[in-house]
Amino acid sequence: MGENIVVKLGGASLFGGPSLLESMRRLVGKKPDRRIFVLVGGGETIESMRTLHSMYPGLDMAAMHWRCIRLLDATWEVACELFPESQGLYDWCELQQAIDGPLNTSYLVRTSAFYSPDAPHVPEAWQPAHDWKTTTDGLSWLLAKLVNASELWITKRCPVPSELSIQDAVTAGMVDSELGRLVSLNGQDPLPKIHFVQLDADPTD
Repeated sequence: MGENIVVKLGGASLFGGPSLLESMRRLVGKKPDRRIFVLVGGGETIESMRTLHSMYPGLDMAAMHWRCIRLLDATWEVACELFPESQGLYDWCELQQAIDGPLNTSYLVRTSAFYSPDAPHVPEAWQPAHDWKTTTDGLSWLLAKLVNASELWITKRCPVPSELSIQDAVTAGMVDSELGRLVSLNGQDPLPKIHFVQLDADPTD
């Protein structure tokens, strides 16, 4: 059957230039006996919404959350163009087909393919908060659960101690607090195993 792996790529990485893009390409390239599901963050696209909300705090938080989810379509579309060797998954049906699809394949997953206000396939215990505490860190964990992934790789552009726990990473501000809450809430289920991967390093080493 092979393994399913979810890789979270920060949206800011798209702005890192050609050398960083090549590092991303090596990371999400074909892997023996694996399917790679990539979730790309929003980077500055989402940060602009944070700025607006800080200027106008009366804006509805839940509405802002779902507005940001829709904005993630932009970085997903850019990633699909930059990485034509990976297949873009637009909706839930395409994602379901890919879960048990061909091995040695990489996919770029549109966030709205699995996460939306009317997503009945998301159990309550896996549901992220609809506010700024949730970023694509927590959403990548949700994707990993939904595709039965054995591992979640969260990429970083700086070295990360291999022994760093999720809660320590939350405390250090390296990942969002919702990832920590969801992992703690679902602690009886050990999968996916979460690894921090330096973007210019080879995760198979």
